[in-house]
Amino acid sequence: MLFNSAPFLFAFLPLALAGFFGFRRVGWRPAMAFLTVSSIVFYAWWNPAYAWPLAVSIAANFALGQAIARTRDTGWGGTVLAAGIALNLAFLGVFKYERFFAESVAPLLGLMIEARGLDLPLGVSFFTFTQIAYLVDVRRKLAQDGDALSYTLFVTFFPHLIAGPIIHHKEMMPQFRQPRRQCPASENLVAGLSLFAIGLFKKAVIADWVASYVAPGFSAAAAGQELSLGAAWTCALAYTVQIYFDFSGYSDMAVGLARLFGIDLPVNFNSPYKSASIIEFWRRWHMTLSRFLRDYLYFPLGGGRSGPVRRHVNLMVVMALGGLWHGAAWTFVAWGCLHGLMLVGNHLWREVRPAEPGRGEMIAGWVLTQVLVIAAWVFFRANSFDAALIVLKGMAGLGGGAAKVAWDGLALSLVLMAFCALAPNSQQIMQATGPGLEPVDSPKRFAWAPTTGWAWALAAMLAVSVMTLWRTSEFLYYQF
Repeated sequence: MLFNSAPFLFAFLPLALAGFFGFRRVGWRPAMAFLTVSSIVFYAWWNPAYAWPLAVSIAANFALGQAIARTRDTGWGGTVLAAGIALNLAFLGVFKYERFFAESVAPLLGLMIEARGLDLPLGVSFFTFTQIAYLVDVRRKLAQDGDALSYTLFVTFFPHLIAGPIIHHKEMMPQFRQPRRQCPASENLVAGLSLFAIGLFKKAVIADWVASYVAPGFSAAAAGQELSLGAAWTCALAYTVQIYFDFSGYSDMAVGLARLFGIDLPVNFNSPYKSASIIEFWRRWHMTLSRFLRDYLYFPLGGGRSGPVRRHVNLMVVMALGGLWHGAAWTFVAWGCLHGLMLVGNHLWREVRPAEPGRGEMIAGWVLTQVLVIAAWVFFRANSFDAALIVLKGMAGLGGGAAKVAWDGLALSLVLMAFCALAPNSQQIMQATGPGLEPVDSPKRFAWAPTTGWAWALAAMLAVSVMTLWRTSEFLYYQF
């Protein structure tokens, strides 16, 4: 079920809220039980047949968590954890990478394997990573859960289930046991609906609007047509803007929906296109994934403890696997490796230029960072290396072709990029309501306040967004 669909907005969400507040009068645990059932209905709505892999994953990981908790002080603790991680990776491999391995990797190894083409359960990467983190945290004595109901809600809580943010057991379970915020329900409703309205507008109006300028250029490149300088930059810039407003809009909606029920999720974006370096970019983009890769992959690999060479190798491994996590294709791996190389280059630059950068260097760093990020997005969006190289060739002014330049799309993308670089982000605007788990900075302007003006502005954004519901529009990150 999509957040920006009529069944969700006019049926599921009102019924879920009504049921939650009804059971809330009985007690917090009955309300959590109702939320668990509602979340399972939300997941199964798309296709009930996709629900069984989720059920199997939850049952297996809950049992593994119990086994790790019983053996973590013995010599078997590490073995059980390794088995649990291996089972989760095998689960992910069967559903997400089976075709990729059969069609792309096996031939390189001289093997002939027929792809079975299994259906990909929605959000499989997100709920698998969430549970791997849980198993590791149990081993580290940071998490332990003997309550099957709370564990099921931890995994299935519908605001984050399909596309994140990726949550940690230790930051959610205290909230599932008792409400963290001891404030009236009306405050949660105002804060949650306001953030949801902003997120829905970002997705349904901005991202879907600019998306119309993305497909023509990449489709032409996929057909082998060369692109002019203007056409290539139009589609690349438009996609850069689209993926940000699409995914950050989804994340805003997720955080806002959770807040309606008095639950706080971690925020996932912090104005990434303001970054003046690639290192800063990854501290601002998809922050919960960056946190997962750092805590559960980069640090266990040794991080930077064994010297700069090992640190750079670890960075490359983490980013390559991060790229593969996004999609079962070599173009995603290339995207991850490009970011790995950029991170290594950024760290090397900081070693030879340790002084604080001046204003001119900051501006140059911002421009270089944006250009590199936009160029890397080409591999993320293109459906083949040939198509990606055609777009990049056009961006370098070496292309040609008859593809028409959408000047309005280019201008719109540039305006939106400037907005991303200068305006406060969603959680900063809503800072007064305490959005998300972590404190955020208060903006110098455009700060939300409980005024009539803000109520009309958000109502208008919600109304304009709802008027777009006649068209079907999926979120880009659903496929990951």
